[in-house]
Amino acid sequence: MPNVLNELLVEQYRQDLGELDNLVAIDYSGLNSEKMAQFRDELRKANLTMEVVKNRIAVHALKDKGLQPLIESEVGKTIFAGQTALLFGAEGAIDAAKFATKWLKANVKTITVKGGLMGNDVLDAGGVQQISTLPGKKELQAQLAAGFLAVPQKMAATMQTGYAQVVYAFNALAEKLEKQAG
Repeated sequence: MPNVLNELLVEQYRQDLGELDNLVAIDYSGLNSEKMAQFRDELRKANLTMEVVKNRIAVHALKDKGLQPLIESEVGKTIFAGQTALLFGAEGAIDAAKFATKWLKANVKTITVKGGLMGNDVLDAGGVQQISTLPGKKELQAQLAAGFLAVPQKMAATMQTGYAQVVYAFNALAEKLEKQAG
């Protein structure tokens, strides 16, 4: 008969993590209590959440949910071994990857990036490092907005240049006609 605590954990994982499809998995074993408090504080500031999971129970609870591609992959077998915490929230896996990479640069040997999931794409540690260099959702939206604004600005500049050339041509014609009449 399954342990009641394990049954409760399975249900909690299904509720809290069942719909996740963007996350970064880390090994947090290098964090002492002081660093763990600092890590969680900075996670909150970044609008991210960390969920420490019991591997076997998490795999059982989430094998048919959003984490299915990760659980069924070869990378998933290494992710769900040892101490595992899942980072998620904010704008998705890219923000979690940026946070983990930035934390590691400032706090060497405190966490280890194990891998992640971005939609249906399973990422190993190198993949997480690569997506940490991508622009986030807000940065992409700003680039898109700038692109949309650039088109009318260029069109206005082109039209203004065209009008200036027409006015210049009329002025030149008027001067020529004045000289001929004069």
